[in-house]
Amino acid sequence: MFEAHYNKRRRQMSLTLMSVIMVLLIAGLTGGTLWVVRRLHGQLAHAEAARAVLKEGEAIVSYLAKQRAVISSRETEGHWAGFSELVQSLHTVQSGLQYVSIVKGDVTVFHEQLGVQELSQPPAIGPVIPSNDTVRLTRRLLQVGSETMPVVVFSVPVEAEDGSSAIVEVALRVDAVSREERAAMTAIAYTFRLSLTAVLVAFGVCALVVVWTFRREARREKMRREEEHLAFSGVLANGIAHDFRNPMSAMRLDVQMLDREAGKPDARAGKMQQLASRIRGTLDRMDTVFQEFFSLSRPTEENVELVSLQEVTEDCVGMLAPRLEQAGIVVDREAPDAPIRVSVFSGALRRAVTNVLVNAEHFAGSGGQISVQISSDRHHANLDIMDSGPGIKKSERKRIFDMFVSSRPGGTGLGLFLARTAVERCGGTILAMDHEGGAHIRIRLPLVTEKDSES
Repeated sequence: MFEAHYNKRRRQMSLTLMSVIMVLLIAGLTGGTLWVVRRLHGQLAHAEAARAVLKEGEAIVSYLAKQRAVISSRETEGHWAGFSELVQSLHTVQSGLQYVSIVKGDVTVFHEQLGVQELSQPPAIGPVIPSNDTVRLTRRLLQVGSETMPVVVFSVPVEAEDGSSAIVEVALRVDAVSREERAAMTAIAYTFRLSLTAVLVAFGVCALVVVWTFRREARREKMRREEEHLAFSGVLANGIAHDFRNPMSAMRLDVQMLDREAGKPDARAGKMQQLASRIRGTLDRMDTVFQEFFSLSRPTEENVELVSLQEVTEDCVGMLAPRLEQAGIVVDREAPDAPIRVSVFSGALRRAVTNVLVNAEHFAGSGGQISVQISSDRHHANLDIMDSGPGIKKSERKRIFDMFVSSRPGGTGLGLFLARTAVERCGGTILAMDHEGGAHIRIRLPLVTEKDSES
């Protein structure tokens, strides 16, 4: 018993551990999903920031290309001074602005370096990226000391008032994209941390609830086992009293008949031997019932026996013969000549048949009739016990096999319950059938054919 309790406790602990691991795995999966979503949102934010910077660069170079200093045919120092102030203002708005150049022909007429100083003019790298009908984009690397700075150069051709052409170049540092997306990335990171914290807290609480629930169920299961043990002890005691009362009443009648026979002057030795034999058989059956209840309380290995259903039924009817004779109940038997064999626990089947016969005797009443029919079909053996009593209501046909359910005054409600338990233990079924003029109980057992018995 201790080993079974230990194994059950281990199973409960394993189930609790598995549940907690499942909760943690789901939490990890949810966290991983949040991380993937964060990466996707970061990529989208970077793409949006890049598009915003590109649009801003296009807007700046297009705006500068329309300034008077660029399209005027006469260049004055005042024009370029005002243009420089405008460039400085734009740098205030867009700190990623690196330089602005105006090239007319092969001459750079204006160049203003913003931020760091460009030490050399490296060649363009990568293909030219078409932006719209006039603005062209190129990627360049500016050499700054020992390091290089990647920039995006926006170029737009301009036609001056005198018909000459010029090119306006605006360079934006690539890190302008990072500054543009910084706010979005900060919001995404904050949202990710908040969501991850919420997930961890929620699943942590779930894990604690799972552990608490399993511990609570373990305590309740312990209480239920104790209650069931007490209830089982009561049922076992009532069952013993119920199953012992039937053979004891039969033995009491046999003893009375034996006493009367012994008191006669012409006492018949044969009759006395018959009564003594019946008493001895009843005692043997009582011992069998006791052993069966002992096995029920402490389950042990019990061998299945191949028995004749006719023989088992005759033994049960014979045991109850004194009671039936005293009540004036006639028992009609109908069975085939060939034995119908079933593989069952013999003691359990005898107990079930006896309880059903006793139930039929109670309801048949004095001078009643009980019909016992044995038959078989392709796969099953059937034992039908019918009485001439009031019958069983249709609404009660399933409930009568439940524990403590009885429609007979003074009944314990255990007879048919124990009969059902015994039949089901033998692999069969017991049910109440439709019948006119009384109750009809059918015990249905798996049939053993000759081929099965030979094998």
